[in-house]
Amino acid sequence: MSNVLIVAAHPDDETLGVGGTILKHKKNGDKIYWLIITNIFESQGFSDERIKLRQKEIEIVSRLYDFDEVIKFDIPTMTLTDSDLLGLIPKISKLFERLKPEIIYTMNRSDAHSDHRIIFHSIMACTKSFRFPYVKKVLMYECLSETEFSPSVPENVFQPNYFVDISNFFEKKLK
Repeated sequence: MSNVLIVAAHPDDETLGVGGTILKHKKNGDKIYWLIITNIFESQGFSDERIKLRQKEIEIVSRLYDFDEVIKFDIPTMTLTDSDLLGLIPKISKLFERLKPEIIYTMNRSDAHSDHRIIFHSIMACTKSFRFPYVKKVLMYECLSETEFSPSVPENVFQPNYFVDISNFFEKKLK
């Protein structure tokens, strides 16, 4: 049994990127933690109705995956910049110390969405083996709502080198 941390900039990234893999980990008896970095707020122009609907959607998805815990950092969506690294890194480090994740799935470093890129860099800053020796594997996942929008230059192309057979979980992922 492993402790697995799924990092999502926005709720839906986890399903688009590694939904079938989450289901497979759960079936294998792993503990699955879902970290959602951002949230939406009225001050950003979102209606109270939309905010409540999103929270309900998160609850439903959490039950469907049977996450062991959902952690929300509640940073306003679409606002992350390089200066946020200074605040994110200690928060993520503290979370790592508590959860002791062995496997981490995080955003692709070259996604077009700046929230995804900042989160990738924050996570990677916290995975040094001398600080967190229990972290055994860090995997970037492709989030199809963003990855394909990056310019197709060598440093931005998503080049997967790790594949998980989710054939038995694909239909449930689609739901």
